[in-house]
Amino acid sequence: MLFLGVCIASCDIKQQKTISEEIVSAKAAEPKRADTAFNSVKGQVKEFTIDPKKKNNLLSKKGIKIAIPENAFVTSNGKTPEGPVSVTVSEYHNPADILASGINMQYNTAEGPIQMESAGMFNMQASCEGKPLQIAQNKKIDIEVPSTNKDIDFNLYYFDTLTNTWTETQKILPVKEKQQEQTIVTSLKKENEADPQMTIEWAASKPVQRRINGKVISLVKPDCMYDNTFFTIPLMTDQYPELALYKEAVWTGYLTQDKMKVAAAFEVDQLISAKIVERETPLNKYLVSMEFKNIKITAYMKIASLPEQCETNEELYTAYLNERPVDEARIEKIENKRKVQKKTDEIYRTFSITRMGLWNCDRLYVLTKKALVHARFRNASTNEFYTPQTTYLIDKNINSVWVYNTTIVLNPDSDNVILFVTDKGKICYTRLNKLSETRDEKEMALTIDVNEMPDKPNNTEDLYLLIRKKM
Repeated sequence: MLFLGVCIASCDIKQQKTISEEIVSAKAAEPKRADTAFNSVKGQVKEFTIDPKKKNNLLSKKGIKIAIPENAFVTSNGKTPEGPVSVTVSEYHNPADILASGINMQYNTAEGPIQMESAGMFNMQASCEGKPLQIAQNKKIDIEVPSTNKDIDFNLYYFDTLTNTWTETQKILPVKEKQQEQTIVTSLKKENEADPQMTIEWAASKPVQRRINGKVISLVKPDCMYDNTFFTIPLMTDQYPELALYKEAVWTGYLTQDKMKVAAAFEVDQLISAKIVERETPLNKYLVSMEFKNIKITAYMKIASLPEQCETNEELYTAYLNERPVDEARIEKIENKRKVQKKTDEIYRTFSITRMGLWNCDRLYVLTKKALVHARFRNASTNEFYTPQTTYLIDKNINSVWVYNTTIVLNPDSDNVILFVTDKGKICYTRLNKLSETRDEKEMALTIDVNEMPDKPNNTEDLYLLIRKKM
């Protein structure tokens, strides 16, 4: 694809063929293993429908920022699509994502393959009316990939589907601190706030009312907050008890002009007080009057949830709507997942792409210390022995997955988890934590007890939690 930029008009036919070949082969970017128990685990995928003739700013399920310029896509014959475009983003941020995807994590060198350590990976595809699209030659899509690894020596790699290998495209990716974002939050605190993940507006003509804690309340569902302009505004909730039902709610403009008006006021002035004038029931639409030090404004606002609170508030809303008890076990599970995945010092790696497909913020990793393990696996409960065709190893300190067919090579000073799939499709796991504390051989034969997972994880988030518990 790199030679397309120097083609002249006489090679249009050859150019179209090359684009078409790349589009067709892009589907091979995520090779599938025979281990269907992992392949069937649901990954982190989000689909968008956009107007390709306009600029579009997208936010993936796990926070990848994607800035698509107008007229960025072309068909296999180089024409701009006329209808809506579907953009699908699959992303891989931890070993569970990588394990379920089956993506090859080895980089080929003259000395042989070297393991890759990822700081964020994604596969982006676009289509119109079911036909794949490519990025136009004079366009690029700007990307920001979130990561908690602040090391600066990560490069950019593209998975070449024609050769089935990784290609380095950029050295030392620029890093942007999370604090550099233009997030607007008032210095005032509010007792009750909410959380967003879906923007859903009721089409009902009458409010949905429920009796909660002895009060008849007109329910409102917080929108999920996907941009960076939100506000914490101190408001009395006595007349609007629905606002006190959710966790960590924030406010945003009901329409873009409302958001811009409020943002402009916060930029130049200090908020003194605010009150709700009215709510347009059943909509999530509140007319809010705000008094600043020098000006007064009114704007239509809606309550929203930040992404980390979306699932919790979704459960709260669903429980109230269906008049059932809140599933406290589910709330606890969501909160535990948040603790594991909390991004306390998140950064973004920034770059631009000119091709659809699989991209990886990565660096090459060589084990600093090695031990060779010839393993026999035994069921810890039944004493049944297994002979897996493929074994997967995850080092607690490295965001990657090693794949072995015979001898396992690991760092004996690390905490490691080993997984495989039995002939019956059951996932087995065990851990070898700091093997060097009990064995000093560089090569050893071991009988290793393993446990079967009672149930297959539904998604990679659940799989990641299970892996982390075993380390």
